[in-house]
Amino acid sequence: MPFNQYGFEQVEYSGHYDQFAVPFLIEGNAENNLYFTHEAQQNHIYSVNNAVLELLTDALGLLSTVAFAKKAEDIFRYGVMRRLRMLNASFKSFQNAIPPNRTTPLSQEHSDRVCRDLNAIYIDILGMLDNYAWTMVFQAGSAQTRAARPLAINLFKPPFASDRALQPAADILQGFKAWEEDVKTRRNPAAHRMPLYVPPAALTPSDVAEYECLERLISGALHAQDFEKMKGLRKTQRRIGSLIPKFLHVPEGPVTDIYPVIPEDIGQVVKIGRIVQTFLRTHGPLLAPL
Repeated sequence: MPFNQYGFEQVEYSGHYDQFAVPFLIEGNAENNLYFTHEAQQNHIYSVNNAVLELLTDALGLLSTVAFAKKAEDIFRYGVMRRLRMLNASFKSFQNAIPPNRTTPLSQEHSDRVCRDLNAIYIDILGMLDNYAWTMVFQAGSAQTRAARPLAINLFKPPFASDRALQPAADILQGFKAWEEDVKTRRNPAAHRMPLYVPPAALTPSDVAEYECLERLISGALHAQDFEKMKGLRKTQRRIGSLIPKFLHVPEGPVTDIYPVIPEDIGQVVKIGRIVQTFLRTHGPLLAPL
């Protein structure tokens, strides 16, 4: 089964860092090093974007070439493919709002959009893994596995991993088990407790003093009904501080880097998808050509 044909390094940040950052790093020159680190992060994003689209194209090809069992096809078509499209849309929207080199604070509108996209990304990441698991079970699994409780089926749980028909892929997928446990620390609170968010801005003590001064001036302009002045002061106030590229659930932490963590997590899903879709292509009857 040709699992290794896809070039997994395409979605790994380390390769982009080695190519686009490492040759240009200068000891003691933080500004230079940050510039080239951002270049590596941006190229990593481009590669992950392309890999998601390639996976979606391959999924479309599967539906036209493999004779799926009815339940397997429904889960693949309405689960995997919907989530792939939503994941692609959410990540594109997120990266447009926060590219690696952004330092300006987020407006309230951007903050709301970024939080929406961030939570959608992590909910769809694990949702897609479950969709893949059930597609495999209904396409190639044993009757016992197909009859298992819904919560018992997961790419990494024993009922799936011990099914002999699924083992060619299940054994390889075990290499992602530690990552899946790690990504749950980001997804589970997003789905069940506190949503993920990106702090709109970090303020120094001098930033806070400037913000409060502008707030008093804004109050005075409002009292004087000088709305044009108030609008200009608000615009100036919104530029105070700087964006720190981190995300978290609650102020107490844990705090996670936006880049390269988010595209790395999406990249892991792509790698899993490549393995599963190769399995499905080689473990199902082919449709007769038109």
